[in-house]
Amino acid sequence: MKRLFTILLAAATFASLEAARHEPYSSSRLFWDMGSRKTLFSNALYARMIELQDGRLMAVTNISDNIVVSYSSTWGSNWSTPQVIATHPSMQHLFDAEVVQLRDGTIIVPYNIGTNTPYSDDRHYGVQLNISTDNGETWSKPITVYTAGIDFGTGCWEPAILELPSGELHLYFSDESPYPGDNHDQCIQLTRSFDKGRTWSPVETISYRPGARDGMPVPNILGDSIVVTIEDSRWPGEETFVPVTLRSSIEENWHGIHIPATSERRNQVIDYSWCPRACGGAPYLCRLPWGETVLSRQSYYESGNYDVMNMYVYVGNEEGRGFKSMSQPFPDNVESKVSIEWNSIAVIDTGIVVALGGVGAKGSVSKHVDIVKGYPVREFKAYYGTPTLDAAVTNYEYHTKLANQVMMGTNTIGERVYADFSYDEQNLYFVISVADRTPVNEGSSMDVVHLLLDPHDLCETLPSPGVIDITLRTDGTYLLQQGKNYLWTTFEPAAPIDLHVNVTSKNYVIEAAIPWQTLGHEAPPQDQRMGMAIEVQDRRDGKSYLETMPDVKRGQSWTYMTFRLEDHALGIQAPHSGTQPSAPNAQSLFDLQGRRVINPVKGKVYIQKGKKVRM
Repeated sequence: MKRLFTILLAAATFASLEAARHEPYSSSRLFWDMGSRKTLFSNALYARMIELQDGRLMAVTNISDNIVVSYSSTWGSNWSTPQVIATHPSMQHLFDAEVVQLRDGTIIVPYNIGTNTPYSDDRHYGVQLNISTDNGETWSKPITVYTAGIDFGTGCWEPAILELPSGELHLYFSDESPYPGDNHDQCIQLTRSFDKGRTWSPVETISYRPGARDGMPVPNILGDSIVVTIEDSRWPGEETFVPVTLRSSIEENWHGIHIPATSERRNQVIDYSWCPRACGGAPYLCRLPWGETVLSRQSYYESGNYDVMNMYVYVGNEEGRGFKSMSQPFPDNVESKVSIEWNSIAVIDTGIVVALGGVGAKGSVSKHVDIVKGYPVREFKAYYGTPTLDAAVTNYEYHTKLANQVMMGTNTIGERVYADFSYDEQNLYFVISVADRTPVNEGSSMDVVHLLLDPHDLCETLPSPGVIDITLRTDGTYLLQQGKNYLWTTFEPAAPIDLHVNVTSKNYVIEAAIPWQTLGHEAPPQDQRMGMAIEVQDRRDGKSYLETMPDVKRGQSWTYMTFRLEDHALGIQAPHSGTQPSAPNAQSLFDLQGRRVINPVKGKVYIQKGKKVRM
């Protein structure tokens, strides 16, 4: 066995002279749990959510032209009956609601008011808001912030509020009223409040591209900057809307700043070296507790049809730049032609990302808002323990209680995919459960799972000896390949893999014990980084669909997920969160209530629900 290990490493060293080692991929990637999908609002599309200071979730939307709110004390599993907090006047409608909670606990819901036809000089589009100072128990009467024109072509849209460190409030919105008679031009306006939202200053235009529609602003404070994400309809080289950011330092506070079409303060922030060029607007930006940022947007990237949008989400750096790791919370909707539009995201608990999708803006289903939970992950782990190899998922046999540390399925399969790991002195154990209504486990074309492993942390830019592709077939057979001359080549294992498969009419489970010897190790490499990726190949309707992890390039092991073995002392019965799974990550602690606290940046200190936690 030592001879095999020496040969593998020698071959890897030779290959690296040309293939070259690359620093491992280090950003978080989002993994969406299809099992968490549920309907939040019926008869609605445009919804926004926050986590309140008391731990409840609060969501807001418009239903029947009124503004309604709903609350959850179970991290989104159950929601209260929608409560009307603002009722539309006669011949007008309320829409595009947002929600923010200030540091002193005040909750503000800004929204738009519009007019119905026939238009009248005594009814206007505008921005209004309602305030609650008792945690949502009661609400103020509507406060008018801004008055726009009387018709759709001179309306204003999408208000959003930001609280500065000084306590000053900003309210941003898109506005067509300065350009009457023009069906294209729209700018981003800013108004300020110094009394917690009760009165507001005259508006200031902060961005305007002539002949274009700057719209849908979402403000955040990132470091010492105010970053406002908008949709830009005329970015050079793009056919329609794309997300861009507008920037001012907190010290500048937009005073004297107006961002025209060409400005270093107007940035396209998606990294197209990783992501396809997807067009479509409706961006939304949030910050994760450890500083990374998350951007969502709608696009017709898959459908090629502007009437069939889907939601796509990206992970960026602490400055709100370099967005990559493109993923989708909702499965492909190309065939159903049910559009998912006017979406948003919320960051809750210890870094869980909740996607809110407006389903049925166009298509054959009734409109409603669905939510799905996503988990930002930098590395996966295996706990020490020996599962029973029976192609069945049993509680606490793997790293997570339900063997769902890895969550996939939204990209192409459209069904839930869960996977997990454990290990002992002899084997690395892997289990995957795939919800599949058309399982194929015979013939030359069958459903298969690829477990890609870089067990020696080679981090190569091409397939290399020692980087292994384990193909697990649903007929109970497997194939081993590794890099050779920068191609995948079959090889015989030093010790056989023990493989168990159970296929039903609705799903299949694959469970495998992979000897460390076959991976080139004499013992579990506890103190070493490894690389790991999973691909699921689904056969249906005579076609093959490949489900992959975000930003993984199968021939480049440096793009695989970081994978480590947990310390023996924790064992398979390590504590798990109670009712709410936290975002899985290697750098995690447990707070005093037993819930996992996440921060992938070691050594940082941040406040989690009033408790100071050092990572």
